[in-house]
Amino acid sequence: MRLKTSLTLLIVLCVASSTCQRNPQPVKKQLTLAVVSGVEGDALKQAAAAYQSQTGTAMNIAEFPYSNLFEKELIDLKARTGAYDIIMLDDPWFPRFAYEQLMTDLTPLLQKRGQSGPDADFVDTSIALCRHPYQTGSLYALPYVGNSQLFFYRKDLFEKYSLKPPATWSDVLTAAKTIHEKETEGANGGKVYGYVMRAAQGNAAVADFMPIFWAFGGDMFDGSGKPTVNSPEGIAALEFMLELGKYSPPGYANFNADDVGAHLLQGTAAMSINWPAWISSFSDASKSKVIGKMEFTTLPSAQKSGQAEIGNWLIAIPRTSLNAAEALEFLVWATSAERMRVSALRGNPPTRKSLFHDAELVAKYPAYPAQLRSLENSRPRPRTPYWNEIENAFGIFLSKANSGELPPAEAMNQANAEIEKILQRAR
Repeated sequence: MRLKTSLTLLIVLCVASSTCQRNPQPVKKQLTLAVVSGVEGDALKQAAAAYQSQTGTAMNIAEFPYSNLFEKELIDLKARTGAYDIIMLDDPWFPRFAYEQLMTDLTPLLQKRGQSGPDADFVDTSIALCRHPYQTGSLYALPYVGNSQLFFYRKDLFEKYSLKPPATWSDVLTAAKTIHEKETEGANGGKVYGYVMRAAQGNAAVADFMPIFWAFGGDMFDGSGKPTVNSPEGIAALEFMLELGKYSPPGYANFNADDVGAHLLQGTAAMSINWPAWISSFSDASKSKVIGKMEFTTLPSAQKSGQAEIGNWLIAIPRTSLNAAEALEFLVWATSAERMRVSALRGNPPTRKSLFHDAELVAKYPAYPAQLRSLENSRPRPRTPYWNEIENAFGIFLSKANSGELPPAEAMNQANAEIEKILQRAR
């Protein structure tokens, strides 16, 4: 009897022990972020670390260089693996992801938090990028980094030669010619070129061309979606770009951003289109030979008012994320004014109007008023899901024109035909 009782007790204890082992501890919340390498991604990684410390949510980071991020994200989201809960997107990629319905509509999630949508402090042009269709459609992202192009110029040389600030592209050409011809000794002992630009194939050439193209009245497509880059306005814009090329350093047809930045920092070029991320470098004595000599303003005008190319970084939630509600909490937190201010102090332009007026930030970044004007009047690259392919093709022909391989009209005619082929294949 005692043996039977002992066996019964042992069985009960074993069952109880097994049951306890099958009752796991509460699973710790975790989110996985796909971020870009560089200053923009670093800011989001720092925000993720702070969020993990505050909330206990484990924040896993998958970091990729810019050249790989688009492909990595697109492949994963189309395969529906659910590997990422939050993704960073360069805004020209957004139409492709939205068109293929790869992102979560944020509005229902915001409504569950008692919000009807994003708050009014966001810059309108930045929020417009996050909607599909553009400006008016559903909200699929929030804007994180408020980049838009600025025009950089040497104010000391403009004053030296009594040149008026570059309000028009005609002003730019006049100044480029004057400085190029008269300023023979730069800050580093060499000639000062009047202008410097990117004209390497692909994104580089297109980014520097589009503000000229738009100012001259060019449009990538007509109202029916037909490509029109070879319009008279488009050809005139490319002809003007080549005029500027006469006052640019040799080899500019192969220049990328680092080449342009190096010429400006070393004082061997007087003007360019560039991005706000470069501004702080001009005050860094270890990098700059032109401290206190650079000025930053909005893009020049021509037949039409000048408009910068907007280049915001967005953050979104993949449609296949199993943690959409938790991911939204991070998105709202990371894009709050308080948290975005921390990112701004580390060098990332904000997407909130209030931060462009923040006294400490304006004191640290005197170009903020110009940056806000540029951002508010900026223009997105064409909102087509095929932009990556179109931009690459267009950039090839722009670069060929700048290198002298093709005359401007022929380059634009060939570019137009190639863009039409891309659209036909997509249909």
